[in-house]
Amino acid sequence: MADFELRYRRRPGPLSRVLGTIGESALLQSLGDQELDEAEPKVVWHTGRSDALRSLAFALVDAGTDDREAAGELARVAGRHPKELRRAAATIRADGLADEDEAACRAERLLVAAATGRDVPPVTPDEAAWFAEVRNLAALPTAEGFAALAALDPALDALAERVRRAAEVSGSGADDDGAGADRLVDLVETDLDAVRGGTASRLVRSRTARRIACSHLESVAGQLAP
Repeated sequence: MADFELRYRRRPGPLSRVLGTIGESALLQSLGDQELDEAEPKVVWHTGRSDALRSLAFALVDAGTDDREAAGELARVAGRHPKELRRAAATIRADGLADEDEAACRAERLLVAAATGRDVPPVTPDEAAWFAEVRNLAALPTAEGFAALAALDPALDALAERVRRAAEVSGSGADDDGAGADRLVDLVETDLDAVRGGTASRLVRSRTARRIACSHLESVAGQLAP
């Protein structure tokens, strides 16, 4: 019994660790493949080929290549691997880029068209207006961008004030157990997402808005915390 226990308490050897890693990778890839055609994939397995196709799609967009020609070029490069086109498109959707950036939207649609043989849907006037709104927000300095978002939802100003107060407590030394620092993290991340989840403003819900708000709130906390 002792020998049995000793054998099976050992750490996995190099081969076992490699096989375990391969098994985990295969499981992750299998899970990711189930979401390749989802509108908002949660898990997408990247490959060298899919990353190259994604880069090519963006390059074709930047070059202003005609939709049909661009989709044809992507299909030619993918060859006998159409799933990699779907995978590349899914990575763009998973990053949240296709909903907020016109170039990313077109790159994603080119990849899907190349994979399916369907036409590339044009950007609608409403989509173009939305992309311009996000682009204008992203072009603002962080503090001005946050102020623009707070004008759409005052709950962001209230959150910034809570961050200031929490940072003051953390910086005063009154918080000896470190709970104040943890609270700052919760405010910047968890509470911010709660505000975004409850807002009526599409712009405030955007990932671009989250990036701007996080940067501003972290700056507020950093100015006051030790």
